Amino acid sequence: MSTIKKSLFLLLISSFSISLRAQENSSGQVTYEQIAVYDLGDYQSNPRWEAWLADQPKSGKFGYLLSFTTAAAFYERDPSDNAQMPEKLQSALRKANYNKPPKAETQEVYYDLDKGQQTEQIEFMTRNFQVTSEMTSTAWRLTSKKKKVLEYVCTGAEMTKENVVYTAWFTSEIPVSSGPSGYSGLPGLVLAVEKNEEIFILATKVDLSIKPQNLEGKLRAGKKMNRKDFDQTVADKTEEFMQSLKNKSKGGGAKRLGGKGQ
Repeated sequence: MSTIKKSLFLLLISSFSISLRAQENSSGQVTYEQIAVYDLGDYQSNPRWEAWLADQPKSGKFGYLLSFTTAAAFYERDPSDNAQMPEKLQSALRKANYNKPPKAETQEVYYDLDKGQQTEQIEFMTRNFQVTSEMTSTAWRLTSKKKKVLEYVCTGAEMTKENVVYTAWFTSEIPVSSGPSGYSGLPGLVLAVEKNEEIFILATKVDLSIKPQNLEGKLRAGKKMNRKDFDQTVADKTEEFMQSLKNKSKGGGAKRLGGKGQ
């Protein structure tokens, strides 16, 4: 075999191996560990509160799962993760947020990669919503930085938001443009995310033997809305809540809005 033919043969074998590996790595499940910092707002600067909470953790680690294929992905809390916030800290957070407007909390996210849409499972004022919107492209800046996460070589991509530099570490060895909620849209799966060079989301396990099915069906029941209408609902309820506080301060006796049916 001539040198040219041998080179072409080796190139063909190499390309086939890469293509085969990409197909094998196109679906699976990633387990992440995410660090959540507990925000007590103004109470953090109160000496009495500081003394009362001196023995409490300032942050917690929670497990999440990303199930993915080339067409879809689903991000959720890891049902096997039993991490709980201490009761004393839960009480402090409830008190710190007592006179604040209700917050919308994203529980799960379904990504339709083919359509470029995402559906968020959101809890707001004890009610569940399915909020669908277009997947917005993040202004990532690709870098030449490399890092190994588990057994995968990752490339760093950066973005700056509110003076904070976020770095997403993605691997082209898993050619799926997905990752933890809010950190995707790169040419490979995101396995870690840093905030000002400190990791707060990290993949602890990648299982490519899992073949997810019907990921959209994992969404729980909830009122279906588009993002614009949901944001308007939140704005209206927030306005009602602030008005109730004004009435209460004037002796109106208004109570906090919330609960099913509102």
